[in-house]
Amino acid sequence: MVNLTIDDAIEAERILCARSFAYFVKRAWPHIIPDPLVWNWHMDAICEHMQALHAGDIPSNRLLINVPPGASKSTLVGVMYSAWLWGPAGEPWHRYIGVAHEQGLAVRDNRLTRELVQSEWYQARWPFSLKGYQNEKLYFENDARGFRHACAIASITGRRGHTIGIDDPLSPEKAHSETHRETALRVMAETIPLRLNDPANSSIVMVMQRLHERDPAGYVLSDGLGYEHLLIPMEFEPDRRVHTCIGWTDPRSDEGELMFPERFSEKVVERDK
Repeated sequence: MVNLTIDDAIEAERILCARSFAYFVKRAWPHIIPDPLVWNWHMDAICEHMQALHAGDIPSNRLLINVPPGASKSTLVGVMYSAWLWGPAGEPWHRYIGVAHEQGLAVRDNRLTRELVQSEWYQARWPFSLKGYQNEKLYFENDARGFRHACAIASITGRRGHTIGIDDPLSPEKAHSETHRETALRVMAETIPLRLNDPANSSIVMVMQRLHERDPAGYVLSDGLGYEHLLIPMEFEPDRRVHTCIGWTDPRSDEGELMFPERFSEKVVERDK
């Protein structure tokens, strides 16, 4: 039997986290999320597509993820991914702009990411420091000039990022307002593409629940903007099954089969519907 030292165990974990974004999420989760992690296949799907986006396996560098509320989309895309890029992916210089329909939500994810990268667990594996004069709730920067910036979708100006993560660019309350929809669509069309650090290689990922036929997700799909589409509805609909460019398809087979019955049972889904 080989007895691993603490340093050996840390190095093994560093290697596994670099190979798999999903593995990193599972290891990092308890350091910022108080609730026990209950893993589900849809989380694997999101992680696989985020890792493919980083690897350049999504040719357009554009990814749209449609999942129901409560699917941990903000934690995976908005919090864990930027921390994974800085550490396991070996890109401490990476500049990530996190966008939401309101600044408070973007700030929430900024705070959680900062808590994670400053945690004892993370620093023991991927040590770096945050600059004291650039360590604020809306913006923090590390010693390799990588940063994470939080902003509302209506105020995304100034900085440019290697990745722009858009989490719910339109609120359910405002989805039926033509004015608010048009504002979100205008920003998607005219502002977001200009905030990329490298127009040819930088990435945009948008994750949201569908709210309206002409919401931002509907816009990027109907106008042919080249977004790879990961669609995971709460209840399976065979005629809406997607096949993505990385070879993924919804694993369910029966119409109405639930996405995450351990968390969203049939009783819960029917009640909320």
